Amino acid sequence: MIHLNLRQLEYFVAAARHGGAARAAEALSVSQPSISKAIADLEAQWGEPLFVRLHARGLELTAAGVLRHREAHALLEKARALSMPRTGELAGLLRVGCFSTLAPRYLPDILARMRSAWPAIEIQLFEGDTETLTRMLERGALDVALMYDLGLARGVRLEAVTQLRPYALLPWGHRLAASTSLRIADLAREPLVLINLPHSREYFLSLFRDAGVTPQIAHESTSLEMVRSLVANGLGVSVLTTRPVRDQAYDGKRIACRRLRGQLALQSVVLAYPQPHGFASPLTAPLAELVRASVSKQADALTS
Repeated sequence: MIHLNLRQLEYFVAAARHGGAARAAEALSVSQPSISKAIADLEAQWGEPLFVRLHARGLELTAAGVLRHREAHALLEKARALSMPRTGELAGLLRVGCFSTLAPRYLPDILARMRSAWPAIEIQLFEGDTETLTRMLERGALDVALMYDLGLARGVRLEAVTQLRPYALLPWGHRLAASTSLRIADLAREPLVLINLPHSREYFLSLFRDAGVTPQIAHESTSLEMVRSLVANGLGVSVLTTRPVRDQAYDGKRIACRRLRGQLALQSVVLAYPQPHGFASPLTAPLAELVRASVSKQADALTS
């Protein structure tokens, strides 16, 4: 006789996805004790701990919990498909992550196309930095993520999408903007506005180290648009790889973008999936197809 139910599995998967019983309860509009009891009942039935309780940090899956989470998620997806009319079209929940600077550039168009072509696929969207997305993939909280490959391919499988070349941002009318291309060393003499996201910060600083120069960091921000606005207002120069369509900041001031010449480490844009032996959602295939087409279509001369 089967002694577990789908509601227990749903609560368990939600706790893993949100990293805590309280956050899972809020997301599902149920009480926290309901989440905690479901987890405790599953742990008792399976005879193994599913989570490590971290003080002030919530829940983290154990090794056994990672395996059970994949199985539970797969079963819930099958149950979801079984509950819907048999039409033959792709249907179900697809959990998509995206690196915070890439998301507004590419994802809205991709999601709109997904909704048009596959309306029965429900998409849950998560934005974050590379470290956060990698951790979510490792614990099975995401089916796929569009991100930069910054050497964090621990327990995930990567599929190359494209490579982006870094470019320089300058205030409009800056003396360096008179050149069509620049060297990293040229920027080292100017105050630098640095994107300060985990691992991305190290990548951009490595460009200066590789060129044998030291930048003069004036400002740092985790926001791509804040970096662009600071540059547009004459508070420094910057280096980025993600480039919005218009070279204009939020306040309307213009930005001069210039190609960087020389041997530079490129940033690889990838689709990342849970490790090869994890649950592979069949719903990722149409998304991956749209991602490759969209990114290729929007390539520009500075970054491609």
